[in-house]
Amino acid sequence: MKQIKRQRNIGTDDSDDMKRKQFHSARQPEDSFDINLCTKSIRYFEDLSNEIIYEIFEYFDFHYIYETFSNLNQRFANLIINSNHPININISSISKPTFQRYYKDIIIPYRQRIKSLRITNILAVNIILLSQDNISKLTRLETLIFTNISSSYLRNLQYLISLPKLSSLTIVYDGYTKIDQSEVYHQVFQLPVLKYFNLLLGWVSMPIVLSLPFATNKYSSIEHLVIKNDIQLDTLYVILSYVPQIRRLSISFLDKPEKRQNMTFSITLNNLTYISLKLRSFDFHEFKLLAKDLFHNLQVLRLCASNEITYLDANRWQNLILSHIPNLIIFDFQYNYSTNPEKNMMPSYENLIKKFTSSFWIERQWFFSTQHSCGHSENDFLFFSVKPYKRATFLLDGITEEKLNFDSVHHIDMGNPYTINKFGNYFPNATKLTFEYSWPSSDYSMDINLPCIISLEQLTELVVEDSPIHFMQFVKLLSVAVNLHRLKFDYISIDEMNPRTIQEDAIFQLVSKTNVVRNLTLTYDGSLEIVELFFALCPRLQHLEVHYHFTDILRSLMGLILSKTNNNNHHLSSLCFRDETGETEENMKMIIKNDKLLDDYIVECIDKKVYIWW
Repeated sequence: MKQIKRQRNIGTDDSDDMKRKQFHSARQPEDSFDINLCTKSIRYFEDLSNEIIYEIFEYFDFHYIYETFSNLNQRFANLIINSNHPININISSISKPTFQRYYKDIIIPYRQRIKSLRITNILAVNIILLSQDNISKLTRLETLIFTNISSSYLRNLQYLISLPKLSSLTIVYDGYTKIDQSEVYHQVFQLPVLKYFNLLLGWVSMPIVLSLPFATNKYSSIEHLVIKNDIQLDTLYVILSYVPQIRRLSISFLDKPEKRQNMTFSITLNNLTYISLKLRSFDFHEFKLLAKDLFHNLQVLRLCASNEITYLDANRWQNLILSHIPNLIIFDFQYNYSTNPEKNMMPSYENLIKKFTSSFWIERQWFFSTQHSCGHSENDFLFFSVKPYKRATFLLDGITEEKLNFDSVHHIDMGNPYTINKFGNYFPNATKLTFEYSWPSSDYSMDINLPCIISLEQLTELVVEDSPIHFMQFVKLLSVAVNLHRLKFDYISIDEMNPRTIQEDAIFQLVSKTNVVRNLTLTYDGSLEIVELFFALCPRLQHLEVHYHFTDILRSLMGLILSKTNNNNHHLSSLCFRDETGETEENMKMIIKNDKLLDDYIVECIDKKVYIWW
């Protein structure tokens, strides 16, 4: 139970359903030990002790708890309202009137009790945290998660300095305005008790090396740092100079510096025992220099590399580990490489891999496997650590030769769906699927083949990038993936079918009545007929985001989405459009006002995106 709680503190999953499942699975062995004994001692939920009820409440947003239990009886009213017990707030897809009531009745009266605050709605961030009075009252706030923050708020993070217990901060910026990274880091490094910092600054950010100097006398208390942006090694060294107490470091994409000459890292990070890196354009010699600088006391190394064949030299690895990483306990290595069919390099690769089975590797219980036929070429391979596989994401691009444990995997990146039936392994805990350049042809039965590797009922998120989805093929998938609630698509094909014929299809009509899709993002393709189809298919949709060029159909699009006679938009409460012309905000305000589409609403352009909330 305690372990699950620790994971929640640093996680960014916004699904209360997932938290409920975690709680159920965590308690199930204990609860199922003797069902007759349990029913004798506790017949009703109300019979549980206050301590256990509070423990259960830890897994839910306070709004859900308040609405569900506060009027049950006086005991629960006291537990919830007349209590000093810490509470967790999670604000995601919520209508404007509901939020206003939530803000007035819950957030303001109980500010001093809030322990964890997660905000997905960018407009709600401004309401809650731009008031200095609000911030000063959040005296017990320990965890703050922004999954969608504005550039203007990023420039005012100094407000957070007044939070005396803020130990965990997660920031996700997804706008199109340039961000000064040095300004963000400078403010975050001043937070007095921060231990965990997780940062993703989207696609547009400015380099920080020239504007953020090496630390000399002022340092941060951060012990766990996660950077999800591309970052060069020299930039990383500057950042690390501010965090001498760091214990865990994770970098999504580490690039080699433009100039390695005369670049040294003179600070010894004695507490740094865990590093997770994905290398880009790093040869093994450069990695060895990095290891000399940072890996003195390392116990856990998780590494992704590619292209450089020197990373498959087991003898080099052995010498490096013995010389510079002597305390290494866990070596989690993943390597993507390609052979050249014209040069017939396969025997050389196979000989290199065999050397990872020597006594040096076996004694340390470091084992590896190979996935054949990765990508769209039979000459691609994936070499990765196993027994067990420990990563949360797996690139499924081919066939493995042995049965493996993939219990840790929650996200499958589907490189080649045509190998599903031959893969021979199962992902029991996968909840997210991503297809990149790889959505199969329309005659491929996703609803039949995917169950070979995952439980479709557990699937909550589907992302398809740089590949067109076939609409009816997706509808059939949705008929069995009944818990999908988040979708992101680039291109949609209806295969020249009449949209009315699609809506009359029996499977379409059944799925429209049962699916729980709440969040939809359309990146490049979204004609009026496509949007209309999605609204008919997903009538419980709460948030729609559109990134493609739509200026010519703006009035028709807004009329379709916001029509008061549309029976499929009753749950919708927010829209987001990319502002390509600089005039989208004013045009939308004019259309909404002139056509009387909404009554109580906010329209605001933030970082070249226009948000509508009602």
